[in-house]
Amino acid sequence: MYHPRLYGEFYEMGLKYGTLLKEKADFKLPEISTQKFEFGLESYKELHSFYPEVVEEIEGFAKGIDDKPENLAAFLLSLGIFDTSGQCSVFAFKNKDSVIVGRNYDMLFEYKKFTESSLIAPKDKLSYISQSDVFIGRSDGINEKGLSIAMSFVNGTTVQPGIGFHFVVRKVLENCSTTQQAIELIQKTKVSSANNFLIADKNLDIAVVESAPQKSVIRRPIEGERYIYITNQFVTEEMKAFDRGGVEWSKSSERYNGLKDHLASIENLNLQKAKEILSDKCVCLDLRKEKFGTIWSVVANLNDLIIERAESKPKSTNYKPETRLDWWLKKKQK
Repeated sequence: MYHPRLYGEFYEMGLKYGTLLKEKADFKLPEISTQKFEFGLESYKELHSFYPEVVEEIEGFAKGIDDKPENLAAFLLSLGIFDTSGQCSVFAFKNKDSVIVGRNYDMLFEYKKFTESSLIAPKDKLSYISQSDVFIGRSDGINEKGLSIAMSFVNGTTVQPGIGFHFVVRKVLENCSTTQQAIELIQKTKVSSANNFLIADKNLDIAVVESAPQKSVIRRPIEGERYIYITNQFVTEEMKAFDRGGVEWSKSSERYNGLKDHLASIENLNLQKAKEILSDKCVCLDLRKEKFGTIWSVVANLNDLIIERAESKPKSTNYKPETRLDWWLKKKQK
């Protein structure tokens, strides 16, 4: 897993990272199909209005790798649309005075070599720690305001040129301080595909946005429960019509029920117990035949901004502290 630290102007962040990859690894964009390229270019038009600052970063990165911004954008904005995407298990739990979040990212094992956990601190935006299996876009993260967001793929019934989850997650982390702000941002976005977004903040507000090109629905904890969780299906009646299913190969229902059983049995949740949940065989994927499984795992206390990460199949003993956000916040104060 790479660990870049990117801060400053958007264009400069892109140029710095692209140049580094070009110099160190002679990075070149993978070839993509005509279908993906055309879809990505149409989506790039949407990105210009959705988040023009990230367009500047794409331009800088493209300069760094000596390629065209349109080629880079088409690649990024077609990811996870036509091919296998992350399966994933995510939860949030409210204690009396804190929120604990946990997230497993499940993907083809071969993607391990592309994973990164980044400290990103754009000028005039919120700073955050986030994980991804592709540069620029994000799959989950926690920002300096104690807001967490993580996505999970849903096999939707349609796709459209628009904003992919990588950029939805990123805009939330850089611009939102509360769960409600994040919900409003997502619901206003022209999304490309179906996904669940689990959002939590340090004010004990936790929610899921079941999101598809056709519509979106907000899901909150059932009355009397202090937790919420997602795997890879829509569970509200309003959204089931936009979910084609076909994800049981990744044990989506088994993982969903595993999270439910664990969380329902807990009075108070700490980080150690969160690690044990994510490491449990009912939640952690290890599909040898499909060469697919959990390739990173993150737990965090949003109130204390304590973050720990396992950079492979999680065990309760292999998470390590993530301190770069704390480093950055102290650096800003000097």
